[in-house]
Amino acid sequence: MIKIAIFALVALVIIVVLRQYHPEYALIATVTAGGIILIFLVYQLATPLFTLIKMLNSYGVSEGLTSYILKALGICIITNFSVGLCSDFGQSSLAAKVEMAGKIAILIISLPILENILEVGLSLL
Repeated sequence: MIKIAIFALVALVIIVVLRQYHPEYALIATVTAGGIILIFLVYQLATPLFTLIKMLNSYGVSEGLTSYILKALGICIITNFSVGLCSDFGQSSLAAKVEMAGKIAILIISLPILENILEVGLSLL
């Protein structure tokens, strides 16, 4: 994580300098730096995610439910990144709409999980 912090500080200095002289390049640099950080974080998440998948499978959670959980996690990460970019560019209205779209996508993805929980709860009664 220290590498990310150092990269972010270097990118920040470059972006601030670019913003003074070439604002159009500053936008490209901001998106590029954010994308590189996102890719690095996803790479760092690979091992814990595989551990989570093994743990869920060992407890008898079906692979279908595990995939829904991972999709929801991916939606959260992408939505957060997009909202941050929109906010960085001063588009708070667009950021709010992206955030709402992410919440709706999570709700839609979580419906099969809710259905499974309800089936288990009803079978216990």
